[in-house]
Amino acid sequence: MFGFNKNLSLTAYSKFDNGQTSFFSYVGKYELQINPENIAISFGEPAATDEPNSAGGKSTTRKSPVYNQQTIKINFTIDNSGAVPSAPDNLSFFNFNGDSIKDSIDQLLEVTVKPNNESHSPPFVVLQWGAFILVGKVFDLNIDYTYFNIQGDPVRAAISFSLIEEVDDVVISRAFRSPDITRIVTVKDGDSLIALSKSSYDDPMYYMQLASYNSLPSFRGLKIGSQIEIPPLEK
Repeated sequence: MFGFNKNLSLTAYSKFDNGQTSFFSYVGKYELQINPENIAISFGEPAATDEPNSAGGKSTTRKSPVYNQQTIKINFTIDNSGAVPSAPDNLSFFNFNGDSIKDSIDQLLEVTVKPNNESHSPPFVVLQWGAFILVGKVFDLNIDYTYFNIQGDPVRAAISFSLIEEVDDVVISRAFRSPDITRIVTVKDGDSLIALSKSSYDDPMYYMQLASYNSLPSFRGLKIGSQIEIPPLEK
């Protein structure tokens, strides 16, 4: 699904279901001009939420942390002053060194914190840098404009944000699943070996091995209520 990125990229989607995003919910993409020098990662830090209290007001509470849920913090720079050879993302061909970085900032906000028309909430963001991939939602985004051109337009900005990992039942089950233990699942309506291969090994292409391991004459037409063994296949 993902290739390797030389520069850190942020890809936004309106939906996140069954442990993955869907191409059909694609919102947009932003690629960093300058990669961050470091990424700070913390685990199991619950997010603050406002809930009504008995007096009718709101009180800040903390959600219970999810197993191994990650929060990352990133700082990076957007620079169109001419000091950096490459241009910031989403600046048109007609933008030159010293021109405003407004369009680049607008695209960054579009894929991180701007509510989308479908869900009326900020998008789910796939953060990818090389083999590092994390799906979550951006919060606490800050823009510090640090340099301006003679027209007063910003041409350099320091950006910081945090992203908290989005988890659902599929993500949690993967976290607790041991790859060295054979599991037994009961077939439900709508199940298929392809779907079981995808959910068990993060790859749908092991359905034939599952059929062979369970001595099934065909990978189609699983019987509801029957049991399928999911072995620790070597990939």
